[in-house]
Amino acid sequence: MGQRGVTSAVSGEQRVLSKLLSAEFPGARELRSQVAEVRVTHHWADESPSVDLEVPSGTPSAPVEDGVVPATGTVTDDAGELFGELLVWVSGGRLSALEFAWYGDTAPTALPDPDRVTVSVQ
Repeated sequence: MGQRGVTSAVSGEQRVLSKLLSAEFPGARELRSQVAEVRVTHHWADESPSVDLEVPSGTPSAPVEDGVVPATGTVTDDAGELFGELLVWVSGGRLSALEFAWYGDTAPTALPDPDRVTVSVQ
């Protein structure tokens, strides 16, 4: 796992999280309230847009099970073709990771613009 040090979540992570958590599902409201407090702790690999997250322990937790939240973001490229998907991970009721899984041979090095993301709830 690559590490670039602990940093505050940049607007890209916060914008993507806000888009993914805009969907309604049990616990979404509580997770949305964590976005302003979330910090990026590790990148999954060098130049990877997938990151581990940390929410301060004093922040209220969400009543959700550990694992992937039921809101998935489908990502399209500039041509409107399916490029990948975004997943939000939760541990202990707190945001714990943002994963960008891509389709194809070229790995993304940055998170997509939220305008290219369509959110669905499973």
